[in-house]
Amino acid sequence: MASPKSGYYTILSFVGGGIRGLLSATLLQRLFAADPQLLNQTKMYAGCSTGSIISSELLADPDPGNLITLFTGSELDFYNKMNIHPDKPAYPIDEVLGSQLSIQKDSKISEAGKDVLLVSFNVGSVEKEEGGVGKMMPVPWKPMMFTNMLGTAQDKKDGLEGNSNTLIAVAATSSGSMPGQLGSTDGNVDGCFFNHDPTVAAIALALRNGWELHQIAAITIGTGYMPYWLQSNTHEWGADQWINGEGNPFDNITPFLMNQKGSSPVLDMSLNGTSTDLMPQIAKMLLGDRYVNLNPTLPCFIPENSTNPQAIALLQDSANSFDISKALDLIKKCWSNATLEVPLRFPENTDASIAPVAAPTANAHIVPLETQFFIRQNTSRPQVLDIMDASHKAGARVILWEQKTKTDPDAGNQLWKFEKSGEAGWWYLKSQIGADLYLTLTGDSTTVDLPITVEPLRADLRDRQLWNLVPSKELGYYYIQSKLVPSASVSVNPNSYVPTVIGVGTKNDGVTAAYGMPLNYRVYAHLSFAFIPFK
Repeated sequence: MASPKSGYYTILSFVGGGIRGLLSATLLQRLFAADPQLLNQTKMYAGCSTGSIISSELLADPDPGNLITLFTGSELDFYNKMNIHPDKPAYPIDEVLGSQLSIQKDSKISEAGKDVLLVSFNVGSVEKEEGGVGKMMPVPWKPMMFTNMLGTAQDKKDGLEGNSNTLIAVAATSSGSMPGQLGSTDGNVDGCFFNHDPTVAAIALALRNGWELHQIAAITIGTGYMPYWLQSNTHEWGADQWINGEGNPFDNITPFLMNQKGSSPVLDMSLNGTSTDLMPQIAKMLLGDRYVNLNPTLPCFIPENSTNPQAIALLQDSANSFDISKALDLIKKCWSNATLEVPLRFPENTDASIAPVAAPTANAHIVPLETQFFIRQNTSRPQVLDIMDASHKAGARVILWEQKTKTDPDAGNQLWKFEKSGEAGWWYLKSQIGADLYLTLTGDSTTVDLPITVEPLRADLRDRQLWNLVPSKELGYYYIQSKLVPSASVSVNPNSYVPTVIGVGTKNDGVTAAYGMPLNYRVYAHLSFAFIPFK
């Protein structure tokens, strides 16, 4: 039976990501500037976590400019007031709820001016039984949908609950109650435990409410795609490695929970891996060309509470330079045009001559903590970190020099090896020249470019001798970040300052040398390095 409804059902879906919601807001502002009727013609807002905050703000005031002001103003102030002790939330959930109540007052989900879906997860409880023998009764945990699109007798019969009597402020806060970062809200935690991306759930609600699939159009606005991977050989991992990782400098797995000391691969896989592309792929299969996913790839991991100016500029730059033409075409077709089109049907491929895709061939596995590396700058010239004059003395400068051949018996002054520091996520880089010398950031910490030398391990130099790897925009090249906090930093938030990384410069003496420089996402080549195994 054809749908009695006419026109297109239009969805704007916003995903999770903390401060990275600034990227979403900037993309939305560009769409809105191109078509000021966009929000008026949107039938449904769907949100998860920071995407639910965005949805709530738009319900209160449909002006994307206010979102930009939010993420570049009060949100930065909020994230800089961080509790760094892991036995308490990093930030007060009551402040988030208070902010939402200030704009939504006592408005309920059922009273929202549009169709709405905000997702969360209730952790359950154990409560005293009412009636019966009065025993303690478990209330199992469950995914939560806060929506005004469920509530019929049939919905209730099918066990579908929209929780539409919940205040919008409580629903939005519940959706953003990320464990570790914030406390729970009425037992509800972040919508990422439902899924970071609520688009497919939104499509299902539209179908449930009588819309035909070919009438539904959706745009998902992301918070930036950040590639993750495990370089470690997981073939024989047990529970300990899956829960805690194994200390591999090339594993791009960051601590998922705020104030978490080390990474947890299985947690990242569960909450990040499954939502990386899964929902956009399913939404595309469902809607075809009536679906667009706007999600720029970020050059490296941007924490949810990052407030440093480089990260904030990167989020806005990424959104402003991203191609939104397909989204604008879809808006013109479906948001502004009520003419329905007959959906295309594609026959299955029955050509037996098309060969199946071959499985990838595994390369010989590199064990980083057992391997020596050349550290090569991201330039067309084969230049690597080198100890000047092949010196065995403490304080020798680290310079850039042409890479020696692997058969050269004097290559030791260009070879480096990772060494465990005992601190999760941080490593020493030890020279293989033969002396106990380690890559060290030296000089006055107020200096713009800090000289890099080799020194013996010293307790007073610990933060200057600890390094971690941050993937750059070009996969295979890494920023080598120092643990030293710039002296100008006054915030307790470790993501509030521009980090210091190894870069290359030529000073008055004419020597091309390595220096500790502020990270610059725009000009990244001279600040990024590849690791070439010596084997």
